[in-house]
Amino acid sequence: MPVRPAVRQSLLLVVLLIASLTATALPAQAHDGATRWDCIAHYESTHRWHINTGNGHYGGLQFSLSTWRYYGGPNYSDNKYPHRATRREQIVVAKRVATKGWAGRAPQGGSNAWPNTWPHCN
Repeated sequence: MPVRPAVRQSLLLVVLLIASLTATALPAQAHDGATRWDCIAHYESTHRWHINTGNGHYGGLQFSLSTWRYYGGPNYSDNKYPHRATRREQIVVAKRVATKGWAGRAPQGGSNAWPNTWPHCN
């Protein structure tokens, strides 16, 4: 029995929808040599580790200056500003944020500091 054009079109739309959902999930997956922090930087700054857009958040992981300073950013990077630190230096501070808690909250592995991004970067 031949497939009717409307059914064929519906099946094609379902396949395209599944393909598009899969494609949008791919950046969250770690690539060779990438880390969860690279994934977070993908979502926070599209991998621009030296970004300063003037929105009050800096670097690849979009630190506020108060968070950067509170967790010792200048001690790890010799830079007052996160966007002037290297990728590695930003990650060192991010690990401190993730393990020591953020904004007076108990440590939750980073989900409290990057609540919209962390779940996408398992």
